[in-house]
Formats: sequence, structure tokens, C-alpha cells
Amino acid sequence: MAKDLGEQLARIGHKAELLVTRQQMLLKQNADLRQQLDDCRAQVIALQGQLQKANMELEHLRISSALSPDSKTVAETRAFISNLVREIDACVDQLIREV
Repeated sequence: MAKDLGEQLARIGHKAELLVTRQQMLLKQNADLRQQLDDCRAQVIALQGQLQKANMELEHLRISSALSPDSKTVAETRAFISNLVREIDACVDQLIREV
């Protein structure tokens, strides 16, 4: 009986050591995972900031491209101004002849 009790105590002691070792390993793994989670959260915050900045830049580019004339519009505007200048010259010539 004493021998059985001694063996049982030895097995329980061995199992307790295994559990303590496993608990320490799990605690370290938990701490590592928590650190990894904190790093990922910080990275998410940084990426959200970059995304917000990129979205603002995109919006500014959209606005500026809408405001800037394209080559067709520039050509049409120049032709319109040239026609106006010709009409003004014609009017000035007509006024000079009448005077």
C-alpha cells in the first residue's frame, strides 16, 4: 500500500511538473500573441492613416483634373478668342472708315 501510494505521489508529482511546464509555455505563447496583436493593431492604425491620406490626395486629383482644361477645350477657347479678336478688328476698321 505504501509503495502504491508512493508511486501515485510520484506520478502526480511528475504530472504536476508537466502541467507547470505547459502552463509556463502557454503563458509565454500568450504574451507573444498579445504582443503580435498589439503590433498588428498599430499597423492597422498606420495603414488607416495612409489610406485616409491617399483618399484625400485622390479627391484633390479628381478636383484638379475636373478644373484643368483638356487640349480640346483649350483649342476651342483659343478659336473662340481669335474669332472675337477678328470681330473687334472688323468693328475698329468700320469705325475708322466712318470717322
